[in-house]
Amino acid sequence: MFKSNSTFGIYYTSLLVLYRNKKFLFLILFLVIYPLILFISRVFLFLDYILIPEFEKAKVKQPIFIMGVNRSGTTFFHRLLSKSNQFSTSKTWDLIIPSLSLRKFLTILKRALTCLKLDQIEKKKKGHQVRLENIEEDEMLLFIHKLDSLWVSNHLLPWLKFDKSTKHFIKHVYRDNSRNQNRNIRSMLFVKDFFQRQAYLHKNRRHLSKSNPFIFKIDSILKVFPDAKFVFLVRDPLETIPSYFSLQENVKFGNLLKKNELNNLRKESYEEIIEWYKETEKVKSKLLKKQFMVLTYPQITTDIQNSIKSFYKFTNMKMTKKFEKEVKSFSSKKYVKKHQNKSIERYGFSKKQVLSDFDFVYQEYFL
Repeated sequence: MFKSNSTFGIYYTSLLVLYRNKKFLFLILFLVIYPLILFISRVFLFLDYILIPEFEKAKVKQPIFIMGVNRSGTTFFHRLLSKSNQFSTSKTWDLIIPSLSLRKFLTILKRALTCLKLDQIEKKKKGHQVRLENIEEDEMLLFIHKLDSLWVSNHLLPWLKFDKSTKHFIKHVYRDNSRNQNRNIRSMLFVKDFFQRQAYLHKNRRHLSKSNPFIFKIDSILKVFPDAKFVFLVRDPLETIPSYFSLQENVKFGNLLKKNELNNLRKESYEEIIEWYKETEKVKSKLLKKQFMVLTYPQITTDIQNSIKSFYKFTNMKMTKKFEKEVKSFSSKKYVKKHQNKSIERYGFSKKQVLSDFDFVYQEYFL
C-alpha cells in the first residue's frame, strides 16, 4: 500500500482503509468533500495577504501551550483562563475557517446557524461539547487542514488505528521523528501563521493554546516557537482511561464501530495513553524549569484559585482584578462531577494492570 506522511498520503491511506472496512458512504463523502475544503481554505488564506495585509504585522510572542492526556482537565482549565480576556484564543469557527477574509464573507452564515441552533457539532452529553462559538483545541487546525493530527485516527477514522495494513504506519506519522521532521515543521509554521491571524484579531495578546497531542511534536514547536511555555496537566490514569474510552465510544465516528472494532481500538489507545504519559515525562527532561509547570487534576478541581495564581506567576503576567474576583467566586463553589465514569474493568482492563503500567506516573504525582 502506498503510504506517505503528507496530507495527500494520509488522505489516500484513509480512503483505502475505508474501502477495506466497507465504509462506502463515508468514503464517498470524504473523497468529495475534503479536497473541496482544502481548496477553498488555501485560496482564501492566500487572499488574506491581499485583502487584509495588515495581519502580517501582528506578533506571536511567548505562546502558552496547555497539554495533557485527553480527559485531564485541559478543556476546563483552558476555557476558564480564556474568560480573563487577556489572551488570544481560538474558537471552533476560527479553526474550521482559518482565513480572516473567508470568515468575514461567511459571517451571515454563522449567524444563521446560531439562530437556527445548528451551530452544535458535538453534544455535551457525548463528553465534549463542540459549538462554533466555543473556545476549542488548536489541534483542530491541523486535523482539518493538514490531516496531521491524532484526531484523525482517534476519532474521525479509528479504523486506521487497528487495521493491520495501517496501524504501524499511523502510529508514527503524527510524531517528531526523522521521517516526519520536515512535515512537522511545516505544520507548526502553518500553526504560527494561524496564531498571527488570531493575534491580529486580539490586539497582539499572547496566544493561549490547548493542544494536547502537540506533546508528540515538542521539538518542532520549539524550533518554530523558541520562546514558548508549557503547562502540563496530569490526572490519575485510573480516572483518565475510563473517561477517555467513554468519550471515544460516544463521539460521532467512534459509535459507528462494531463491538470487536471498538475493543481493538481500545487496545491500541491504551498503549498510546501509556506513551502519552511517558512522552510528557520525557519532554519535561528536555525543557528548562522556567519553560514549564505541572498541575495535577486534584489541584485544578479542588484548589483552582491557587492553580490560577501559579499559572499567572509562571507566565509573568498579572491577573486583572475582575478576573481575580471571578476566579474567587468560582472557587467558592464545590466541584461536582457531572457524570460517573464506568470502571476500568468495564473496558477489559484491570486496576492491577493499570497501576503496574503507569507506576512511573503514580511514583511522580500520586503517592
